[in-house]
Formats: sequence, C-alpha cells, structure tokens
Amino acid sequence: MRRNRSNYGWKYFISGVVTVGALVAFIATSGWLAPREAFAQSQPVVMSNVEYARVGSKALLLDLFLPSGGQGPFPLVIWIHGGGWSGGDKALSLNSLQVRQTTRGYAVASLNYRLSGEAIFPAQIEDCKAAIRWLRANAAQYNIDANRIGVWGSSAGGHLVALLGTSGDVADLEGSVGGNLQYSSRVQAVVDWYGPTRLLSIASQALPCSILDHNAANSPESRLIGCTVQSCPEKAERASPTSYVTADDPPFLLMHGTSDCSVPPLQSQELFDRLKNSGVTATLTYWQDAGHGGAAFTSSASQQQIEGFFDQHLKSATPTPQSLKIARAEVGKKKVLVYGEGFANNAMILLNGEAQSTVNDSQNPETLLIAKKAGKKITAGQTVMIQVQNPDGSKSNELMFTRP
Repeated sequence: MRRNRSNYGWKYFISGVVTVGALVAFIATSGWLAPREAFAQSQPVVMSNVEYARVGSKALLLDLFLPSGGQGPFPLVIWIHGGGWSGGDKALSLNSLQVRQTTRGYAVASLNYRLSGEAIFPAQIEDCKAAIRWLRANAAQYNIDANRIGVWGSSAGGHLVALLGTSGDVADLEGSVGGNLQYSSRVQAVVDWYGPTRLLSIASQALPCSILDHNAANSPESRLIGCTVQSCPEKAERASPTSYVTADDPPFLLMHGTSDCSVPPLQSQELFDRLKNSGVTATLTYWQDAGHGGAAFTSSASQQQIEGFFDQHLKSATPTPQSLKIARAEVGKKKVLVYGEGFANNAMILLNGEAQSTVNDSQNPETLLIAKKAGKKITAGQTVMIQVQNPDGSKSNELMFTRP
C-alpha cells in the first residue's frame, strides 16, 4: 500500500539528514509543508460510536467518515466487517482503502451488528437494514445522498452485503430494529469480497485445503442459524443470498481468491450465475492463487475496479429511481398506513382493488401513504390485498395484510 511521503518520510529526514536549525530554514524557504497541509485537509471528519439502534440494553453503533471538503450531498459506502458472524469489529484505519474513499467524494460508514453468540439469524441482517434506514433518516444531517448507497463487505460481511442486495424487498428479513420503518433498506450497489452465498452447498464446494466442516454443529454457518446446516435446510436457505435473487437487484461486484480455503470460490460463482440468469448486472473477479483475503484485494488493480464500480453506479448524473414497492402496512384506529418506496405525489392505496382516499405523508411522501378512513373497512382477523397505484397507472406488488 503506497505511503504518503509527507506523512512518513519527514521524521526520518529530520533524524538522519539535517540539524534542527537547517530544517527550519529549509521549511521556511522551500514550502515543503504544502504537501503535508494538503494531506491534513484531506483527512475525513470522523464521528465514532454513533448509535443507530438499541436492542434491549445493547447499543448498536457505527462510525461515520465524511469528506472534509466538497459540497455534497455525498454518495455513501457502507462497510460491513467479517469474522465468521461471531467476531470482528467496525474499526477502520484512516489509511484503509475504505476510508480513503472520502477523498473521492464519498461518505463512508462502518457498522457493528449483533454476533451469532449474542443472537442467531436474522438478527445480523436486521441490524444491517436498521443501520441503512437510520442513515437514510439522518441523511440531511450528515450531507448524505439517501438515493446513492453502496455496501461493501468481506467474508461474513460479504454474506451480509450480498443479502442486503438480494433481499431489499423481503419483509421477512426487514425486522423492526431501530424503527425508521418508513425508510427503505434497499441499496444501489454491492461489493462482495469472498462471502458465503448459499449455506447448503458450501461444504460440498470446499477446496481440499479446507480445515472447516461447514456442516458441523460448531461451524460458523451452524452457529449463525442456530442448528446444523443440513438438519434445518429451511433456515439455511432463509439465510442465503441466493434465495432472494430477482431481476430488480442492484449491480454486484464479486471478488474471490481461487485458493480460498475458508469460503470456496464456487460460492461466489453460484451467486453470480443466479444474478446473471435473472438479468442483474454482475461482475465476478477471481484473484489467482489468493486466499481468504490478502494483498490481492487491496492491490491497485482491485482498487481501480472497486472505485470504478462505485463511480459508475453511485455517481451517475441521475440516481436510479426507486421502484414502486410496498414493504408493510398497519392499521391505526381508522387509518391504513402503507410503507414502501417509489410513492409518487397523489399515489393511491387500493384495498382489494378498490381505490381509497389517500394522502402522502408530509415528512416522508415517497415512502409512506395514509388512507385516513380505510381502517374502518378491515375488521379484526380479516385479510385484504393491498396495492399502491401511482398517477401514471403503475402498480406496486400485492401485499396480503391481516388485521390483528
């Protein structure tokens, strides 16, 4: 990794080449401080241990790194750490490849999530989605562009970012951690470094060098879902990004080492094949002879590919519009509240195909609709089909809603 000359070289220059007096004269006459001043100005604004949600007495925290210059709002890259879902931490060096994206006009967030020793799946993905909703809810405060969010993670973090990419409209994995449910947890770009993608096939795809039995009761995958992988296939599939691939998933960049003894390369291949077969924009890069991480992933070639990918999908002139989708609904007294995304002004809630008098929420008009009197039409225990129709005639997905 290239070191900044002004940050490292001059302390050795002081001790080994010139006297203090000569150094002062040299600095005064040469302007040698200019590169150092420029470097200092490029350092991000750092906000550590920001609480994005709380589960019981546990605070869920993230770190924010914001560009020190530029106008914004800035596209956001979220880093999710690895560690077998049982370890790891959000801490990032200021010189890390992730944080250096702030010098390129990106805001960067790095988050912690509940580990498998604290809570089994889907706690981990629910926490990640909660962080995204919180960041959207507070986007204006931090000068973040809520419509341009990319995610990037390694190993277990790669699994979670891939799952964020494929499960953007899956209510079963959304959870309610941290609230902000009027905001979407969908993302616009995914960089997955060697993450597991289908738990049921990982053991059969393992390379000869693997020392892990992924089907064992104490494997990272089994600890994640709370049972041995092969004994509870439904839970394993529920935790697998491959289970949720649809044509409207965001672009993916997958990277994997061909000699990865921990997560077999075919895991990335399996997800890539499903993405491509569904028409999703996806690229898979294999690093020859690389293992589970290592220098190949932070090489200049990798950096150029990752930065080009984010620039293409997060810095385009016009952000990709959010598709029209319903995430959930609820009834409060006489009102029906519908949460989702892509709601145009004067969108309309449909109950069993019948239009209801509807208003957009004043604070969240694109993500929350309210039918003020429709709640009277749904009795306790009754199931209705809810849709949203925009003024252009487009309709959302159908949501089957049962009033408690």
